[in-house]
Amino acid sequence: MQQSSVGASGSAYNREHLPVLEQRTSRRKVTRMGLFAALGLGSLLSAVGTVKMLYPTKVVGFGTRVPAGSIADIRQQLSTQKYVVNQEGRFLILPAEANKAIAVYWKCVHLGCTVPTPNASLGGNMICPCHGSQYKGTDGDLIQGPATRPLDWMPITIEGGNVVVDTGIVNTRTAYESNQSTALM
Repeated sequence: MQQSSVGASGSAYNREHLPVLEQRTSRRKVTRMGLFAALGLGSLLSAVGTVKMLYPTKVVGFGTRVPAGSIADIRQQLSTQKYVVNQEGRFLILPAEANKAIAVYWKCVHLGCTVPTPNASLGGNMICPCHGSQYKGTDGDLIQGPATRPLDWMPITIEGGNVVVDTGIVNTRTAYESNQSTALM
């Protein structure tokens, strides 16, 4: 004897012959669908990661053009404290000549330690805390090793009354030359 019930819609159905129970899904089919779902999800995540890698979000700081301040601010700081520190661009602006400045990368050329700012007790010069290389506080030229050359320099441009340093171009040198500095006019 089969039982019949009345569903929510008012129609009668047979409990032993439910349409859902008549559709059989094999384990192989479930495994295959799970594998394809995992492969699809992996492909999607890989595509998203590739797109994020191709469009970098870093557009400021070291490796780009970094604004250092207005000409008036830079000149004022150079006249009082004899240097300007830029944390974002990892450089120092030093008073190379009268009304001219040079931007030097603050990384010691010996082994890459961070060179501190010019120190009045050292005659306005800089000394690397790691191995004692000494550099001139006016232009980053080498005074004494173990470093074998001056601090690397970066080009400065004046744009609309502001000083901009291109930290994407780090130049090596053997000595300070006048063409490495920029007039602050």
